[in-house]
Amino acid sequence: MKDIYVDKIQVIREFLKEKIGEKHAVLGISSGIDSSLVLTLLATSIDRNKIKAIFMPDKYTKQDDYEDIKKLSDSTGLDIITINIENVFESYRALLNTSDKKLEGNIRSRIRANILYYHANLLGGLVIGTTNRTEYLLGYYTKYGDGACDIEPIEDVFKTDVWKIASILKVPQSIIDKKPSAGLWENQYDEDELKMDYHEIDKILSDIFDNHTLNGKYEKLMELYLKSMHKRELPKAMN
Repeated sequence: MKDIYVDKIQVIREFLKEKIGEKHAVLGISSGIDSSLVLTLLATSIDRNKIKAIFMPDKYTKQDDYEDIKKLSDSTGLDIITINIENVFESYRALLNTSDKKLEGNIRSRIRANILYYHANLLGGLVIGTTNRTEYLLGYYTKYGDGACDIEPIEDVFKTDVWKIASILKVPQSIIDKKPSAGLWENQYDEDELKMDYHEIDKILSDIFDNHTLNGKYEKLMELYLKSMHKRELPKAMN
C-alpha cells in the first residue's frame, strides 16, 4: 500500500515541475495539513529559491499554529513570511457593517487570496492551491478565496490520503495530528461542521465517484456536491 502513495508523491512532483517550470510558486500556509503537505512537496520539486510561502494569521490564529509554522519552516528548510490580516479585515468589517461569522470567514479567505495574487503578480509566478479531493467534491472551500489558484496539486487526493502522504514525507507530527479546521472563526472545525468524520466521508465519496455505488449516508454528501456545483464550473456566459 505504501508504494501506491510513493508513486502518487512522484506523480505530484512531476506535475509541479511541469506546470511551474521556471516560474515562482506562491503558496499560502495555514499550518494545516493540506498547505503543509503542498509546501513539503514543492520543496523537493522545484528551485527552492522560487518558492514564496506566506503565513497569514488573524485574531483566531492560535499559538500552536505559530509554533507549527516554525516547525514546518525547519522541516522544509524554507523561509515562511508572516503577514497578519486582522487590520485589513477590520477595515472590511467597518465598511460592510457585517457580523455574520460565515460571511466574515469568506472575507478573510478572500483577503488572503488577494495577498497571494499580489505576490504572484509581483514575481510573475503562480498561486499554488491546497484543496484536496474531499473538499473539492463537497465544495468545502471559499469561492475566489482558498479556491483561487492557478494549479491544484492535491485535488485528486482524498483527505485521509493527505494524512498518509504527509506521514511518509515527515510533515511535523503536530500538524498531522491537528484537528482539521479552516480557522475562519473561533472554534471552527471541519468535521463538526460536516457532522461526519473524514474517514467516513471519504469512504462514501469513493463509493459514489469511484465505485459508482451508493451507501446509507450518500444523500447528504450528494446534496453538498450538487449545491456547490457552481464552484467547480466556469462562470456562465451567453453563447
